Amino acid sequence: MADRSPFNPNFGKVPRLFLDRENIIDDYIDELTNSGDHIDNPYQTTMIYGVRGSGKTSMLTDIINRVKQLDDWIVVDLLNNRSIIDNLIESIQMQSKLNLSKLIQKINDIKIKNFEIKLNSQNTHQMQLLLGIFEKLSQQGKKVLITIDEVASTPEMRDLAMMYQLLIRQNFGIAMIMTGLPENISELKHNKVLTFLLRSNQLELSFLQGRSIEEAFRTNFEKGNRQISDSVAVKLTQMTKGYAYAFQLLGYLIWKKTKPGDTIDEKVIGQVIDDYQQKLFDNAYALIYQKLTAVDKQFLKAMAQNSTDEVKLAFIADQTGKPSNYWSTYRKRLVRSQIIKNGSYGFVSFKLPFFKEFLLEEESFEKYDF
Repeated sequence: MADRSPFNPNFGKVPRLFLDRENIIDDYIDELTNSGDHIDNPYQTTMIYGVRGSGKTSMLTDIINRVKQLDDWIVVDLLNNRSIIDNLIESIQMQSKLNLSKLIQKINDIKIKNFEIKLNSQNTHQMQLLLGIFEKLSQQGKKVLITIDEVASTPEMRDLAMMYQLLIRQNFGIAMIMTGLPENISELKHNKVLTFLLRSNQLELSFLQGRSIEEAFRTNFEKGNRQISDSVAVKLTQMTKGYAYAFQLLGYLIWKKTKPGDTIDEKVIGQVIDDYQQKLFDNAYALIYQKLTAVDKQFLKAMAQNSTDEVKLAFIADQTGKPSNYWSTYRKRLVRSQIIKNGSYGFVSFKLPFFKEFLLEEESFEKYDF
């Protein structure tokens, strides 16, 4: 039998170890599927947000796979691009086998009730077509779950959200679940024409609990006939800081470095730590850093110059030459983005493991203008 690792650091894959997420998924599926034809509950519109590597896509993939098994549901997984509404219509048509040609012929007879949202001519045609489609689906007892990963506030997404709002008001069986970075979710729900999203079910994917990680390391390594002491399990847990991707990555690297019968100790940790850091840097942190504003980067680089884990805001002010109150908005945004966290009064620290080391390395590279 192959020595298969229970850890999977691949983005978007549903891992075999899904810590602290199963209950959230179970609650969502229960609320969604036991809500009747009109899905009249807060879970109808759900927004999941968290930092890259927090497990958003894996969670969405698991929900998609589970809802697809239900006979009365159609799942439409969309990309946030210019054809998002056309792709929605096409996907529903393919899965429901509706004859759209007959529906299009009757489209002028479809009336849009209580339609207060302004749409252009193309969107009006799409909206009329969707109303006809959902009328047919309602007759068949079918409901639609729309899923969108890494959502952003684009014109096309705003058009889709407006149409979705109208379909809800027509009492059709439709639900939507979106994932995104905290800043993108915030921008979308605060759009002046999409204020209904403020009342949506919003789930922040917090970092994993330390005791869950420690128990998972200990249990799964022992199942794989690898010996691990309590102190080493604690050390590995501390190295992840609760970051979901770091947990999967570190577990995977330790598993790969050892074989059944081995003991996981400080020597093994020393053999994987460089690879662990570099994969964090390349696979997660580089993209996180790329999405930051120049001022956010300035704040974080100033933090990285401090020799202690907790950094006083006054230190950042000294490093940048700007007063502490100037940084208040940026500090809040970086906390919301799950990159840093508040400590004792007037202090902040890095939330992501080895992110300080990443910043110092990045700053050294930026000296060379190649």
